[in-house]
Parts: sequence; structure tokens; C-alpha cells
Amino acid sequence: MQYTDHAVLNASEQLVVAAAAAAAPSVFNTQPWSFAFADGGLEVRADPDDASMPTASAGRDVRLSCGAAVFNARVALARLGHGSRVSVLPDAGEPLLVARVTLSGDAPDPALDALYRWVDTRRTNRYPFRPEGVPAGVLALLHDAARLEGATLRLLDGEPEYQRMLTTIRRAVWTEDESVRDDREARLSPGAGGPAIPVGNLGPVPRRELPNDPPVRDMAEGLDVAGRGSAAFEPHPDLAVLETADDDPGSWVTAGQALQRLLLEATGHGVAASFANQPLEDAELRPVVSGGAAHHGSPQMVLRLGYPTARPPVPPRRPLSEVFPGLRG
Repeated sequence: MQYTDHAVLNASEQLVVAAAAAAAPSVFNTQPWSFAFADGGLEVRADPDDASMPTASAGRDVRLSCGAAVFNARVALARLGHGSRVSVLPDAGEPLLVARVTLSGDAPDPALDALYRWVDTRRTNRYPFRPEGVPAGVLALLHDAARLEGATLRLLDGEPEYQRMLTTIRRAVWTEDESVRDDREARLSPGAGGPAIPVGNLGPVPRRELPNDPPVRDMAEGLDVAGRGSAAFEPHPDLAVLETADDDPGSWVTAGQALQRLLLEATGHGVAASFANQPLEDAELRPVVSGGAAHHGSPQMVLRLGYPTARPPVPPRRPLSEVFPGLRG
């Protein structure tokens, strides 16, 4: 096959890329993005109105979510036989234009192509994990996946750092702003507009036994959501922090691409993930997350990793015609 940077995606290829990008994880499943095909590639724009969470990390979370969608688009293009290049924040006059993903004319990256099969399989898993930890070899692969995208995955595998993180997560839960709880309740209420997190994706209510609360984020903390049940969670999951050298909008997009690459890699090895980002949503607590190893950079995500005991359903998605209004076909 001859590769050319003048190739144009046909209607069926656009549909494949659209579906893959839209399958990316996002903060509270808000899917804060919009997409357009132009000049043989894909433009990814942030749509902050769809993720107006009242937290200090709202702007960062939107761009991180968009970065994950960018990575999925790259994976889909590789599956279609196209190499690609990414230009992050290509127009200073258009800050909501997060990235352009264009056809490069190069052969597709086989490593990206291999990850495509996990795009629709990956789930954020808020259920208990099995007690055994993730093997060091698999954790090394996840570290390498983040590194390939310009980020660092720092495993919290020693004391007192691990306990410091647990304490920080608990502190963030106890001191969460009332406006954040109110916003979350509104998003989970019956009849709330836009995509939400259904009961099957929320997972069970963690059984909390102070001072040993599990480091599990309950997205419905303090809310009475019918049908959830409760469960004991693994007491000592693998925890890791995804970090970037800098802390600016471009770095947030980088973190999103790194996150999605390591999540797809994890899925391929049977490893599930959920997030414990409460400390990162608090401007005062975020520095504490990296306080023990500040030389690694700025923390962007806190991940809980392990082998799942249950498989959540596919979360609801916005219609493709809504996120890709110019989709051909």
C-alpha cells in the first residue's frame, strides 16, 4: 500500500473514527467534546458547557477527557491503515480547539492498531477488585504506555507514601464542597439531561469501616440511589498517579492521551481501573498528592488498578450526530 498525506477519510472510515473517539472516558461521563472532520483529519474541540463541574479541576478535566478521545481517534486511524500526527492546541486564537489529528502519510503504527480491539471493551470499573495485586511485569507495561505519550505513571508501592495517599483521599471526601455534592446529585437525579452514570456503572456502595475506608471513589457519595447494594472492597489495591512534567492545557491533553493508552493496555491484560481523583479536585490538596515525589511532575490522575470481580455495562453515550454534527454519510 502506498501512503499519502493527501488521503481523505471516506464516510465509513469517518464513522469508525467517530465511534472510537466517542468511546473515550470522561469526567462523570459528561463527554465534553465535539468533533469535525476537515483537511483529511479530525478536529477535537472542548465543550466545557457539558462538564461544568464546580471543582478546581474542571478545566483540566475537560482537556484531559478530550485527550483520551484524541488517542482513540489515533487508534482507529491505525486500524484503518492510516498513520497520523497530532497537533495539540494548534490555534492560540481558538483555545477550545484541543487538537488536530491528521493523516501523516506514514504506515500505521502496529502498536496502536493492536489496541483497537479494546476500545469498546474498556470500562471504568467501580466494583470490588480481586485481592491479588497486578504483577510487576504488567505494571511495567502500563508505565511504558504512559511514557510513550510523554507522561509518568508513578506506582505508590511503598510506605509511608501509600498511607499518605489513602489519608489524602479520605480527607478530600470528608471536606468536599457542598456545591460539588449538589451538582453530582443533580446529574444523577431521574430525568437529568444528558448522559449520566447509571446504577450498573456506579457499582455498589463501599462498606466503610473507619479508619480503614477503601480508596474507592463513590460517585454517589451521600446520595440514596436505589438498586446499588453494598460490598466490601479490596483493602489494599494498587494505586498509581499519572503525572506530567508541566501543568498547562497542553500537558492536560498529553495526560489524557497517556491515560487512554495505559487503560487500553491494561484492558488487554485483564486489568481494570477506576479513579480516586477527589484530592486533585481540591486546589489545597492537589499538591499533597505529589508531595512525596514532587520531582516527578504535576499529578493529573489517581488510578486504582486491579483484577475485576464484575463487568459494568456500556455507559450511555451522546448520539454521534450530536458530537459529530458534520459526519458524512
